[in-house]
Amino acid sequence: MRDRRLGRAMLDGVGGYQEDRNFGIRVIDLGVMLAAANLSGTDLRWTDLSDANLIRANLGRCDLVKANLSRTILVDANLAGADLMGTCLFYGSASTATPRSRTEIPDYTTGTCTGAVIENADFTSAQRISEEQRQYCCAWGGSKTRLTIPGGCDGIANKLGR
Repeated sequence: MRDRRLGRAMLDGVGGYQEDRNFGIRVIDLGVMLAAANLSGTDLRWTDLSDANLIRANLGRCDLVKANLSRTILVDANLAGADLMGTCLFYGSASTATPRSRTEIPDYTTGTCTGAVIENADFTSAQRISEEQRQYCCAWGGSKTRLTIPGGCDGIANKLGR
């Protein structure tokens, strides 16, 4: 049973685990420890970096397959050439997901306030970016990020307005 105190990974009794995103408490909270870190070329597959502050971090050429970057602060981050196959940038769908908020509670069903903050991030030559990821990045990345999204942002509104 979950007691809301065991952290994000909750054993389900059959060899797997469940996530208690609403009430789970992190076992390790990275906070700002990785802000401006140079992680270029690092294998970060399946890593849970949700809620981390990666402002100005260099994630260029990283393997981010199936990594969780929801609610991560990626402002001014370099993701050029990173492999984004299956990377979680938000929950819900791209049409309802919004970036994290300091004041609003995240809704992991609709995706409201569960998205990564990606303003001024560089996605130049990012690999295996999905259509949902592209739509979210175009909508919430701002004008500088939009210029770097593989496949472009034609026809997708800039929801940041800057």
